Amino acid sequence: MKKDKLDRVVGYKAFNDDHTNRYGLYFEEGMTYTSEGKVSFGVNSTGGFHMCKNLEDTLRYFIGLENDPVVAEVEGSGDIVEYEDDYNGYYDMYSVERLEVKRFLSREEMLYTILDDTHIYDERVCRFVQGIRMNPVEIELFKEYFEDSPRVLQAIAYYQEGDTEVYNRGLKLKK
Repeated sequence: MKKDKLDRVVGYKAFNDDHTNRYGLYFEEGMTYTSEGKVSFGVNSTGGFHMCKNLEDTLRYFIGLENDPVVAEVEGSGDIVEYEDDYNGYYDMYSVERLEVKRFLSREEMLYTILDDTHIYDERVCRFVQGIRMNPVEIELFKEYFEDSPRVLQAIAYYQEGDTEVYNRGLKLKK
């Protein structure tokens, strides 16, 4: 789905822990990269760099439960193609001709981007939880922070703690 023509978009992009994308291209903080080819969206596109407005959506492109992705704040410009996957609840995803890597986020900054966003809702938190491997301290932090959200707690139990029956039996909240 394409909306109004954009001249730039600010958001996030995930990388492997060595700052490469899934195709092996290395990215440096403070650098701008230009794509060759027609900018389009999807893994089979011939041009453009993928990025997302929401941090958690960048994890869709990595196996974050197996690897530790690195996330950067980025700005896209030039030709921009917007994509929304309404069926899976992913919005504001882009393929851009030029990508500037503003800065790489620390692990703590990534977590608190999710925790501190007052406009975030359970669906987005669940996408984050299912897209990144968390350590026991991080799991407990999210469980405390979202103690009143059965949906987030179920996602934590399933994706982080390996409780494959949590969705079958339901989850009781603490009182």
